[in-house]
Amino acid sequence: MDVLQKNLAVAKRYLELYNTDPERFVRECYHPDYTVGVMGVGEFSGIDKFIEVEKSVWNAAPGRRMRIDHYHVTEKSVVVEGVLVDESRGKDWSLPFCAALEIRGDKIAVDRTYADFKNWPGL
Repeated sequence: MDVLQKNLAVAKRYLELYNTDPERFVRECYHPDYTVGVMGVGEFSGIDKFIEVEKSVWNAAPGRRMRIDHYHVTEKSVVVEGVLVDESRGKDWSLPFCAALEIRGDKIAVDRTYADFKNWPGL
């Protein structure tokens, strides 16, 4: 598997686990020394802190799901353009986002996510 295919596989696992299991999402997708910067929320690191954040979101919106519309893959990163949806907030509710994911090995080392998260549950 070449590096572009490997990085795309990391981004697809990111999508799958976000939608199914918040703890596995963090443990299996993120490098132990990761950094996450979320627009409007701030920057944080530490696997346990990230799991706490994701569980909080999951508990506040267990029906939330991510859809990725476009993947832009390079040898060092994947930029994803997607939409977060949560039907409990209404069938037409959605939150578009863009995430620049820097890949180290087979995990995300840096995640810079851009969206208007002021109404996102659990943050």
